[in-house]
Amino acid sequence: MSRFYSIRPAVSQDELPLTQLFRRSYPALLRADYEAHLLDRVLPMFTVAQAALLNCGTYFVAECKDTGRLVGAGGWTDVSPARGVFQQGQGHVRHVATDPDWLRLGIARALMGRSFETARDYGINSFNCMSTRTARSFYEAIGFCERGEIELEITPGLYFPVIQMVNSDV
Repeated sequence: MSRFYSIRPAVSQDELPLTQLFRRSYPALLRADYEAHLLDRVLPMFTVAQAALLNCGTYFVAECKDTGRLVGAGGWTDVSPARGVFQQGQGHVRHVATDPDWLRLGIARALMGRSFETARDYGINSFNCMSTRTARSFYEAIGFCERGEIELEITPGLYFPVIQMVNSDV
C-alpha cells in the first residue's frame, strides 16, 4: 500500500468522481493507440461510471490520502461484460483506469492485486481481460497472456479493437 493513496471498495457515492476519473484518463491515454474518429464515438460510453460495479464489493477505487480525489479504479466480476457470460471459477477484469498524473506509481498493479486477493476468496482461479492496446504491456507484466486482438461490439455496428487476455495464475 502506498503512503500517497489507499484502496477501498467503490460505493454509490463514487459515481460522479469515477466518471471524472475516466474522463481524465481514457481520452489522454488511449489517443496514442486508437484513431480519433473511433474515440469520438466510444469515449462517451467508456467514460461513465457503471452503476452495476458500485457496491458490488469487487470493484475498487484508489483515493489520494491528502485530497480524497480518486486516482485509480478497477476490479472484477464473475459475469463477463461481453454479454454476461458466466463460467465457474472465472473472473473478468472490469473498467480499470488510472489518472494520467498518477501513472507509474503502482496504482493499477495494487488494484489488480486487491482484485486477485478477493477473487481467490470467491473461488476464482483465472481472469479474462479485454485490454485496450494501450494497457496490453501492463497486463502482460502482471501475468496475463495474449489470446489475440478482437473487435468488441460496443453498440450495433460500432466495434472497438481490444486484446483478449487471460491469467490462469490467480
